[in-house]
Amino acid sequence: MRVLLIYPYWTAAKPGLWISLGLCFIGALLTEQGHTVSVFDRTAKHFGCGNNRLKLNQLMLDHVEDFQPDLIGLNTVSPVIYDTVECVELIRTVWAGPMIAGGHHATALPELTLSRIKGLSGVISGEGEIAMAKLAAGQTPETIPGIWWRRNDHFVHTPAEQINDLDQLPLPALDLVDMDFYTKRSVYSINGCYRSVLCMLTSRGCYNKCSFCSESLTYGKSVRFHSPEYVVAGIKKYIRDYPTVDAICFHDNDFLADPDRAGIICEKVLAAGLNKKIGFVIQTRTDRITPEILKHLKKAGCFKIEFGIETATKKQLDRIKKNNTEKTNTRAVQLCRQAGIPAHAYMLTGLENETIADLNAQLRWIKKTKPTTVQLSRINIHPGTLLYQDYGDSFFERNDWTESNVNQFYQTRLPTRISAQSRQAWMKRAFPHLILNNFKAIIKLNPPRYWKDLLPGRGSYFYRALASRIAKWLGVKVIDKQ
Repeated sequence: MRVLLIYPYWTAAKPGLWISLGLCFIGALLTEQGHTVSVFDRTAKHFGCGNNRLKLNQLMLDHVEDFQPDLIGLNTVSPVIYDTVECVELIRTVWAGPMIAGGHHATALPELTLSRIKGLSGVISGEGEIAMAKLAAGQTPETIPGIWWRRNDHFVHTPAEQINDLDQLPLPALDLVDMDFYTKRSVYSINGCYRSVLCMLTSRGCYNKCSFCSESLTYGKSVRFHSPEYVVAGIKKYIRDYPTVDAICFHDNDFLADPDRAGIICEKVLAAGLNKKIGFVIQTRTDRITPEILKHLKKAGCFKIEFGIETATKKQLDRIKKNNTEKTNTRAVQLCRQAGIPAHAYMLTGLENETIADLNAQLRWIKKTKPTTVQLSRINIHPGTLLYQDYGDSFFERNDWTESNVNQFYQTRLPTRISAQSRQAWMKRAFPHLILNNFKAIIKLNPPRYWKDLLPGRGSYFYRALASRIAKWLGVKVIDKQ
């Protein structure tokens, strides 16, 4: 069977972003079973179209007609669900075969997605690899776990099942996507580090259930792991296939969820000499951090750790069900500094009942604790999360999934007490410090030959102000010759 997989168009996407591993896993399994697979990645393709949406859409339709698929699968993401709506409507003008959608949005709202997007034949709730493989093999859709299928004027479905043995899945077929786009050297894959990056997923799920998080919606609350042997085999393959890549970013929600397994991976990386060929970055919880595990990680090539700090006060940590403390967060960053591993802090604003005092506490924590880099972002309310249940106001159930409606929801809907004007004024005061902090990190984390590519354009007011501040910080005199 010929299977076409489509990834949606993110308007804010930049080269060097994370790869859509979900479609690459599905594509690898289908290919292994003898099917012919193509991925049309609208995010990567739009750069070749000069950001022209009409041209992108025509390119997609031309690809559908040229490839002549027997089955089409679309990945859905709530903030750009309108793009999936548009894709299905356009494809139905040239193609009449079975079309199915999966991903976070379809998993959160399977019946509603099938109801709202009339051109879909079905949706997959949960993991997509086995369901797509069975569908491509010709199994009756209604009998496949996880599939909701349209039958005349009603829907039928079978409850989803998790993949217990992750190692049965082949390594993701990265060659199905534009690797020149995704491995382009940038600071977007690993905050502050100007690297060419590959992404790997070595586990699925998370033991915690933060109120805002949709990451484990597809994978469930429990955690399942690929074996250390599978992980190391993947690293070896990707080093061979993409020799210009100089970093791997492990996308696990919590790479240290099983510290013993993480230690074994480090030992196998060292035994194979992979630490001399490539470095890696992990995401984990701060309560996993110990001097011993940091020692293992650094020796194996870990050059940065990213933490979901989220907020600085116990009150707010409890509200988002983070199951963590300010003390633990602070200690983890300090231990990373002592071990010589830079730490990144993901921070959130717009939390439930947030006040200016809470935001000030965020900034004080950042200034006192000094994580290497910081990303302060507004919280998003995604369907399928506890936060959506409390503050989503049934938006997706009550409104059309148009671009203007969805964008307005994500741009304006916040559980915070602070007015938009007060929040904007606070941000204006706080961001100069955060920007300066991150540019300091760029100077520390990257060789001087890359600075000209990363700093603001010469002659701009911001460049002159930043150069002056950095010169003062470095204790040197900088002469900016125009």
